[in-house]
Amino acid sequence: MRILQIHCYKFSYEVRKETPVAEQPPNPRKEDLNDVLVCFICYEKNDENREDEIAEKFLQNLKIDVGRIKCKRLLLYPYAHLSNNLGSPKRAKTFLNSLRDRLLETGIEVYKSPFGWYKEFTLSCIGHPLAEAYREY
Repeated sequence: MRILQIHCYKFSYEVRKETPVAEQPPNPRKEDLNDVLVCFICYEKNDENREDEIAEKFLQNLKIDVGRIKCKRLLLYPYAHLSNNLGSPKRAKTFLNSLRDRLLETGIEVYKSPFGWYKEFTLSCIGHPLAEAYREY
């Protein structure tokens, strides 16, 4: 799994067009969030059958990251563009939903954009030293 994390003053998206693997129905169709850590997530073929291990490592690192930047709002944003070795879309959808559910249990305010949709997005990155991070699991 590859993740590009960006701490944003503001982040908004709106669903535009579905792909053949799109979640139905897209929920929500649009979102406007302030002070949010956006996690652009790419599920890869190597992640298959390692979901629990990857989720646990991600959760451990995320707790450290949100503690350092003092952000309690998180957006999971499926983003296939971080790899050319994508995993099964069906497994990716299940994994992201499971990840959202596990994060909700930690007390972090969690949002997830719809999987498999082309989305228009706007972001305003906070320019501090920890505002941008890239992670591989």
